Amino acid sequence: MFPPGRLRATLGEVLTSRHRRYLPHLRGSRTLLVSAVLFGMLYSATSAFGVPFLLSRVLPAAFGDAAERAAPLLTFPAWTGWPPLTLPVGAETLFAVGFLPVVFVIRGAAQFAASYSVNVAGMRVVESVRSAAFARIQSLHLGYFGRFTTGDLLQRLTGDVLSVRLVLVDVSTDLVIQPFTLLFAAGWVLWSCLTLPGGLWFLLALAVIPVSVLLVRAIGRALQARARRAAANSASLGGIVVENLQSPREVRAYGLQAREQERFGAASREGLRIQSKIARYDKSLSPLLEVAAACGVACAVWVGADAGMRYQDLLGIVGAMYFAYEPVKKLGRVSSLMSLADAGLGRLEEVMDAPVEVADRPDARPLGRIRGDVEFRGVSFGYASEDVLREVSVTIPAGQSVALVGPSGAGKSTFINLVPRFFDPRQGAVLVDGTDVRAVRQADLRANVALVSQEPVLFDDSVLENIRLGRPAATDAEVREAARLAGALPFIEGLPEGFATRVGERGSRLSGGQRQRVAVARAFLKDAPVLILDEATSALDAESEKGVRDSLALLMKGRTTLIVAHRFSTIRDAARILVFEGGRIVADGTREAVYRDNALFRRLWDEQAQGAA
Repeated sequence: MFPPGRLRATLGEVLTSRHRRYLPHLRGSRTLLVSAVLFGMLYSATSAFGVPFLLSRVLPAAFGDAAERAAPLLTFPAWTGWPPLTLPVGAETLFAVGFLPVVFVIRGAAQFAASYSVNVAGMRVVESVRSAAFARIQSLHLGYFGRFTTGDLLQRLTGDVLSVRLVLVDVSTDLVIQPFTLLFAAGWVLWSCLTLPGGLWFLLALAVIPVSVLLVRAIGRALQARARRAAANSASLGGIVVENLQSPREVRAYGLQAREQERFGAASREGLRIQSKIARYDKSLSPLLEVAAACGVACAVWVGADAGMRYQDLLGIVGAMYFAYEPVKKLGRVSSLMSLADAGLGRLEEVMDAPVEVADRPDARPLGRIRGDVEFRGVSFGYASEDVLREVSVTIPAGQSVALVGPSGAGKSTFINLVPRFFDPRQGAVLVDGTDVRAVRQADLRANVALVSQEPVLFDDSVLENIRLGRPAATDAEVREAARLAGALPFIEGLPEGFATRVGERGSRLSGGQRQRVAVARAFLKDAPVLILDEATSALDAESEKGVRDSLALLMKGRTTLIVAHRFSTIRDAARILVFEGGRIVADGTREAVYRDNALFRRLWDEQAQGAA
């Protein structure tokens, strides 16, 4: 009666192009949505046809006078030639007693089945869209994350994604079900008006519907504008919360509690102001529509009384008109929800439509284990209009350790980010073992690169699993050996549950030195031919730094190692120094040669030596 293909076509006709892009997420919920529509139709029929029939025909047949008891249950227009439908004498009360529970049992069961199907379908749709948005974020390059706060992205994945459920499930189901309710109710009104004296004039009461449509459109436009502001405010509020929760020590150390409370309070008050306006428009729609409906019913009562209608006939028609106006009111609510959802969908689309600037080519080749030769050929790169690297050309043979030195902003971090292809150069090429990194699969390339950064990221899992991230297929024994090589085994065995101890969010239950050793163990386990050390010991105290540096020296053996460091104690063992200034390599050689020939490196080295002294 209502196949999945027809359901999709119906939704496609009433939804805009913005909404239709999410229809594929309904694939796993088609059976549930078809069930919801069918049960909704049954609910509509029992509500809009069964209840007026009960009021106007069944109850009078059971409790009215003799004439009312003898009156037929249904009469048909004369042109049909059909005889009226009557009840056997003496069965009126029995029919009324049986009709009432049957109607409401069917009505209640249909309402439950429709609501349950819609809710389960809604949860599936939200999960599907949220997973798609999260997967999209995983494919975006690192520069994308500098454009949005963490709270903003979190709001898009958790709050804005619910807009899809509003449009595809809650709203779309009403767009299918409510017209049936209106059809059944209007059918009863039309039927009654065609079989009662003066009934045609009664139909004029339905003329109030166009007025209702104008109200819906005006309020919908007002809601849409304010919904966009509400979504932006929610993202701002989330950003404030995330920043505060990520820096509790700094907030207390600098006495920022009052400032943070004021920031949060101001954003919260602004959100309250916007939400109050949304509530004012949203909640005014239903009363306004009811007033319009009451005017129509009043006209109907006046016409019916003037035409000499019976009370029970008038009661049935007014009840049916109520069920006819109820869908109009709900469809008005649908318009409001669509306006509210559009703001969230717009923000979600900024994630779904974000360009994947670093993507595998269709003809990308697999890449096995490399030797570790790294070459930059005329590479230029910039995050905006200004280049951070300018025509950099350098060759690093496999197994060589190279320190990248220079002032902040000179291009060191950008240089190392281009090796695992976190970004693509604007011009030139980055090669590993003579192959352009853009010609191979990203996953294969990054499998050959290990990274130990200044602030190693640990997940709220066990120490064992955090190390195993280096090679998910590694055995427990291999993880233990990696921890031993990293010098992490003694402190891990001293933890309450050893390797099974959970490290907390971002490794909060471990000290800085312990977190760094876990990161080094992860790199040992990965056993990649290219190693990147990005300020790997700059956040540690002298004692922790020495221990980690010893582990790193072991890790560096036989690997192509790129070392970014401001503390020169970490580059004493580097075989080669590259000095960066203004996006260019201005010196290249051994530490002694660069110290002798380059004034910038000599000044930086001497300043640190004097500071250490």
